[in-house]
Amino acid sequence: MKFRKHLKRLFFVLFSLSATFFAQVSPQFLNPIDKLNSKIDEINSDSVRSVSLSFVGDLMCHSTQFEYAQIDSNKFDFSPVFEPVKKYLSESDFAFGNLETVTAGKDSGYAGYPKFNAPDEYVAALKYAGFDVLFTANNHALDMGEAGIKRTIEVIRKNGMLNVGSHKKGERNFIILKKNGIKIAVLAYVYGTNGFVLPDSSKYAVNIISRKRIRTDLKKAQAEKPDLIIVYFHYGTEYSRDADDFQKDYSSYALRYGADIVVGSHPHVVQPIVNANSKRIGKSFIAYSLGNFVSNQRWRYSDGGVILNFTVEKNILKSKIRVEKENYLPIWVYKGTIDSTGKQGYRIFALTDTTTAKPLPFFTEEDLRNMNQSFLDTKKIIEKYENEFTLYKEEEK
Repeated sequence: MKFRKHLKRLFFVLFSLSATFFAQVSPQFLNPIDKLNSKIDEINSDSVRSVSLSFVGDLMCHSTQFEYAQIDSNKFDFSPVFEPVKKYLSESDFAFGNLETVTAGKDSGYAGYPKFNAPDEYVAALKYAGFDVLFTANNHALDMGEAGIKRTIEVIRKNGMLNVGSHKKGERNFIILKKNGIKIAVLAYVYGTNGFVLPDSSKYAVNIISRKRIRTDLKKAQAEKPDLIIVYFHYGTEYSRDADDFQKDYSSYALRYGADIVVGSHPHVVQPIVNANSKRIGKSFIAYSLGNFVSNQRWRYSDGGVILNFTVEKNILKSKIRVEKENYLPIWVYKGTIDSTGKQGYRIFALTDTTTAKPLPFFTEEDLRNMNQSFLDTKKIIEKYENEFTLYKEEEK
């Protein structure tokens, strides 16, 4: 009898050990509750979709910029300017920037400030750099008249990008972006066009800021049932490092009537990011001005800007949207000697910290001081008020 009892106990122990072993290596040995929980975990891990976005400020093209980029009488190459930051823009699913010029063609005469007209190759270089969407609602949108608007849109599309803020007759004046099961509506507006006015028959072509227009457009955008609505404003006081009442007023208005995120530019300097609330996603933000991404403005605060990065996450089971992984990457624009022949040019450098930018051999001590000062200035301004954005780190993407 004792032998049989010991044998039964031994059999039970061996059975338990074998069951535990096979349960670890094969899911079919899980009990029903564990199987269910495992399946739920598997479903939940697959139910979260994401889209990464990057925003920069003003993409200007002063006359010195296209003169330095000129290869011969009919050819320009701006792509080297963006080479140092190309990887940061290309990492995102969608990269946005404000095209603060038009491309009306050579016959209209290439020009910088005060009436901009850049070569077509400038837009081609933006595509090369990784941009996907260009804002065309800015105060220089009418520098070359209505024809300049239309041709600029055509050049952007020819280079495989979208624009928003100006549009052709009969077209929707906002865009819808779709990726990974996430739908994003993007709208863009400008405070004015430097005194240039379109005829009444063409006033639709540029989105001028007004309460009625914003409210109407947001209603139309919401009818498309997007997961997120982003509004870009070209507004603010030039060279002011804080938002003015106009910026605060219209940003709040857009959020009140359906916007989830507000991003802006025009002051040509970086302004703070502030926390905001959206009815759709809850925690949100307003980035009043992202500064200059490239220009010939060489003075402090205007010789740099920022790449603003964040990820939109959607739980398709819960239909819940949230913004995550918010970070900012300061940039600084170098102007000077770029090779041993003495050739002059521009380069945009990403500043993950004060030492990571790899300066050209021709950097002067003044260049290094200005670059580091720009980094510190941007960091101080972005972090002036409480927000979720942290300094970009290489391992974050």
